Amino acid sequence: MDKLPTIKISVEKVQKLDSLLSTFCEEANIVWAIFATASGQILVQKGFVRSFDVLAISALACGVFNSTGELARLIGERTFSQFLQEGKKFSVYYIGIYEDYLLVSLFDDRTLPGVVKVASKDFSVGAEEVMRNGR
Repeated sequence: MDKLPTIKISVEKVQKLDSLLSTFCEEANIVWAIFATASGQILVQKGFVRSFDVLAISALACGVFNSTGELARLIGERTFSQFLQEGKKFSVYYIGIYEDYLLVSLFDDRTLPGVVKVASKDFSVGAEEVMRNGR
């Protein structure tokens, strides 16, 4: 069995990502959000995470996102970089960032999906810059 690569991230990058995630949560009125690797390793999280099993959600969300990406390839798309799952009480929005990372956000009916989508794009630009350059 192959070992998964170890993710090494500096304290400075974590602080920058944490700040970006705080801004995202405030702008989009998110219940909670996680920024994780494509394999489900949580790098930063914000919001009411104590109410949920965030580790399980991260692993499952990344699994769903990765299987959806494979579906995209099977039908001739390079990827499906984002998608929304809507429920009666909560909705989950996923967006792939810089190919190896994923932003997963949970929001309720007080937030419009379009607001989450726009704020997610802003977060993804900042997060990609941090992961690429450390800025």
